[in-house]
Amino acid sequence: MSLDANRRPPLSSFQFLVYVSGGFAMNLTNLVLSQWLYERFVIGGIVTTAAFSLILLAGRLTDGISDPFIAYWTDISYTRWGRRIPFLVFATLPLAIVCFLLWCPPEKAPESMRILYAAAVCQGYFLFYGLVVTPYLALLPEIGNSPRERLNLTTGQGVATLVGTLVFALSGLIIQQFGYPALGLVLALAVLISFYPVTFFIREHPSSEKTKGSLIGLFRWMWEVLTNKDFLPLLIGTSFYWFALNLLLMLVPRWVEVRLDLSDAAVTWLMLPFIATNLVGFFFFNWLAKRVGKFASLMLVFALSGIVFCLFGWSDQLGLPLSPLVCAQIVCGLAGLPVAGFGVLAFALLADVIDADAGRTGTRREAIYFGVQAILQKSMIGLSVVFFAQIQGALGPVGLRWTAIVAGLACLAGFISFSRYRLKAGGEELGAR
Repeated sequence: MSLDANRRPPLSSFQFLVYVSGGFAMNLTNLVLSQWLYERFVIGGIVTTAAFSLILLAGRLTDGISDPFIAYWTDISYTRWGRRIPFLVFATLPLAIVCFLLWCPPEKAPESMRILYAAAVCQGYFLFYGLVVTPYLALLPEIGNSPRERLNLTTGQGVATLVGTLVFALSGLIIQQFGYPALGLVLALAVLISFYPVTFFIREHPSSEKTKGSLIGLFRWMWEVLTNKDFLPLLIGTSFYWFALNLLLMLVPRWVEVRLDLSDAAVTWLMLPFIATNLVGFFFFNWLAKRVGKFASLMLVFALSGIVFCLFGWSDQLGLPLSPLVCAQIVCGLAGLPVAGFGVLAFALLADVIDADAGRTGTRREAIYFGVQAILQKSMIGLSVVFFAQIQGALGPVGLRWTAIVAGLACLAGFISFSRYRLKAGGEELGAR
């Protein structure tokens, strides 16, 4: 089937808003889990640190292993509603329920029951998150008919994720005033309002190709994706970037406590310039990609990030007549611009890779690319956590500066890897439209 046969009218403004709103719950749920799950279960005395670590590790393994299976399943599905929408219909409500139950453990139950409960809800979260988010992201290459429209969609997703970040900033206040169940209710409602409208207002093309699924077919597709020379530079480059970005995010709270000698509350003040320039960056890189192309824009993201991430290690010694906190805020603000560019460009470039694959093979298999990408990117995020813990344990406060240096070097590795990307003309047609 030709790509032109799959073309559809451009999305209306309302449909655009409906689709990009998925970025709100995607970001909010992950941020809240990263920040508060340990507090709820370990500091709250529900389970021990060892049990929590094993439960979370098992959940991450489920997350990484299940992604390509879910992706393959959605790619070969055949229904009159399309390949992705049925997954959103049936998995969104279970995800919302699990997001609520995560914060309501049986505090008075025996220890074995509390551990079993924690394991069940964590496994449920990672499984249902994949069942919703993987098909949701795989909709992008189909519903966006042109590089321009896809770039606008990823920009809108970026703005929605920023809204999720702002709501996340209120999570501590919600817990303090209303308790953890209220936070769970906020997450459940966020999931419902982010993903269910997509099932009502976004329409896929009904699947016209029936592909018989098999385990051999899954591994064959994974191998073909991993050896796709159009995809590899993007996959490796973005994985290095996630490693660097996660290092920076973990570095900020420790920097506030150790280098700035301030309380945890100062983390919010430090991140405010980051959020502000993040918002500006979404629109700036949308504009830039339409002028110079997505390839050149993402190369700029890698270069700027490498400089600024490394500079953060000296953000308390910039030589300016300002307080160390203000100097750190300046560097965080600078970091927000390229980080926004990464959010805008990475998925839009992946959509170009998927189109090239479909043109070469005649098969639309969007989700398997997102699934395979998730394996490496989530592994790099996990590796960054291990690296951060090890370098802090080995070097102490000096390790904070080295963490920033390594984050910068990881961006440089991403720059070098992505420089071999072959579909450089994918963004040039934007200016002609």
